[in-house]
Amino acid sequence: MKQSMNGSFGKFRVQSGTYYAVLLDGTFFFTAMAFAAPATVIPAFAKELGASPWVIGLAPTLYNLGWMLPQLFSARYVQQLNRRKPYFLTMAGAQRLLYLVIAVLIWIVPTGRPRWLLTSFLACYLLSSILDGVGTPAWMELVASSIPERKRGTLFAARTFLSCICGLAAGWLTSLTLNHFPFPDNFGFLFLWAFLLLAAGWTTFSCLTYELPAEKERRPPADLSEYLRQIPGILKLNHHFRRYIVGVMALLMGQVGLAFLSVHQLQRLSLPASYVGYFTISMTAGQMLASLFAGRLADARGHKTNILLSCAAMGSAALFSLLPPRLALAVLSFACAGISNTTYSVSRLPIVMEFAPEGFRSVYAGIVNTLLAPIVALTPILGGWLVDTFGYESVFSATLLFNAAAVALFAVWIKDPREIKASVTTFSETL
Repeated sequence: MKQSMNGSFGKFRVQSGTYYAVLLDGTFFFTAMAFAAPATVIPAFAKELGASPWVIGLAPTLYNLGWMLPQLFSARYVQQLNRRKPYFLTMAGAQRLLYLVIAVLIWIVPTGRPRWLLTSFLACYLLSSILDGVGTPAWMELVASSIPERKRGTLFAARTFLSCICGLAAGWLTSLTLNHFPFPDNFGFLFLWAFLLLAAGWTTFSCLTYELPAEKERRPPADLSEYLRQIPGILKLNHHFRRYIVGVMALLMGQVGLAFLSVHQLQRLSLPASYVGYFTISMTAGQMLASLFAGRLADARGHKTNILLSCAAMGSAALFSLLPPRLALAVLSFACAGISNTTYSVSRLPIVMEFAPEGFRSVYAGIVNTLLAPIVALTPILGGWLVDTFGYESVFSATLLFNAAAVALFAVWIKDPREIKASVTTFSETL
């Protein structure tokens, strides 16, 4: 009896500690990213250093590629670990320390050597994203084994909501810092603010997270060729998971017009650049609105519902951009983009956790992210080609069509993991 009570208490301690660790660390992390935002701060910094347009366009994509590509390979190692927390903290600590390195480089590299600074910055930025990607499978296994399935949506939505509130303050401090200090020192301070918040999140996660060791022998990682040979088998046998990957490909292609949304609205409404601030507020408002319902909806109805909403919202943003120009429609398009971002971000990792069997979550996450990395890389190139060749209307028409296809795939062809489990359970009970 006493042993049972101790086991129950240990399990509660693990769940409670990890829940608040993920909540607080996520809030610190995404607030920190507001100071080094891939869509605004990073391109602006590269432009100030004299980067060419293709480098400016590549910089935001660089982080996504670095984060996604290594996960399939790091999952091979994570799968063998009895404890994932020390491994994740090592990778995350190194990743976050690089933001301090970037700040120091900005301050010590002579201003007359902008190419040196740009090259070293891009190298550190890419390395940071790779370390983040290498550590993600361990973080995912840790969260999936500690947080109950029906609480993950609410958890991810709560940290999104808190991050949006803190992000408004971070946006104000970003403007203040850029206006108060000369270039490039001002960007150095932005990366310093980001590092301090990332360090606070890392410390919180290391102190609050508890992990019970897995009951298995420590084995060396499988041979790489043998490990990679498992992947086609997983995709062949788990056709529901394979269909999900195809659906997410359509979803990601449906974001082809997102990078051009602000430029298009400013141009066709003849608005000054200062209106970008209002568009940002509209997007943040959409994110906050979605975070109020996305978590509970996913916990109650399944994460596929959120992904459907994400595709519908992004398609609506494209549709508003194709209608006759009005400021109200422009504001609505950014609000829809914010709703799309939040509903997808709340469910994109939890739904993979539910597709994957016990012990294979990191492998499934690695498969998804590594296979989808080329789509993430090619989508901005496709968008730029459409704009240059056919104009802005073509890229938003493509956005609308891709999202319509994604809605059809998820509504008709792809099943929610909970729906699959329920049908398997019902079938086994009838035998």
